[in-house]
Amino acid sequence: MPSITGPNIIAPNPSLCMLGRGVVYFDPFAPNSTTRTGIQDLGNCTTFEIEPKVEIKEKYESRDPASSLYARAVTRETFSLKITGDEYSIDNLVRALLGTGYTLTGATGATVTDETITPSGGAVLGRYYDLAHRNITTLTNVKQGSTVLVLGTDYTVDLVRGRIYLLPTSVTITPGSALTSSYVWAPYTYTGVAMGTVGTIEGYLNYRGNPVKGPLFEGEWWHVSFTPSGALGFIADDFGNWTLEGLVIADPVNHPTEPIGHLIAVG
Repeated sequence: MPSITGPNIIAPNPSLCMLGRGVVYFDPFAPNSTTRTGIQDLGNCTTFEIEPKVEIKEKYESRDPASSLYARAVTRETFSLKITGDEYSIDNLVRALLGTGYTLTGATGATVTDETITPSGGAVLGRYYDLAHRNITTLTNVKQGSTVLVLGTDYTVDLVRGRIYLLPTSVTITPGSALTSSYVWAPYTYTGVAMGTVGTIEGYLNYRGNPVKGPLFEGEWWHVSFTPSGALGFIADDFGNWTLEGLVIADPVNHPTEPIGHLIAVG
């Protein structure tokens, strides 16, 4: 990388005080490799922090009661990272839930006739029963044997999610009976997260600053390893967020002169 020489600024200088903003990008590695798969914008991030940490061994002499410091050495150096964001995209949820993304697809659509919708124990009033498909365009009927139940009197339906609710006030439905449904469903595609399928999130990290006040920086870290931290709120009295915390892993093979990463002043 070419050398970069900054302006010769004499301290103190309040223009160097930082009130930070910016964009954080992440490029996840393919499973069990360091092959990058494409840079993603993590969305609105309210926190991006990097913290250097060192472990130190200290030796104190034993020749007199003062036990003065005799020697001191750094035995370990790490760089920890913390990112907090508040956009619940599938890509961000994949990381926050240590998962992998997948697609739930009903590819063709079809007409279904007399699908049994109650389990072996039969119908229970006041309970929900899922159909085998979603995106119902036409609910033909819900039946108990040959008796056609009445929408709004015996049951309600969520057509988008494919779910039947048996009204507790129904006088037609016999508890324990088997119910069937006939309907037409259209093709659908949903993205999802299979949770807990990976142990860590690893990849390349890039920060591009856009501060309210202060110098403009860009940073790159070649190999970071994250795990989620804290709760992921889906019902709350405030906007939810997710947090990733992790460490930078040195990459001396591909970046021998800056194995951890770099931060450059661009304005």
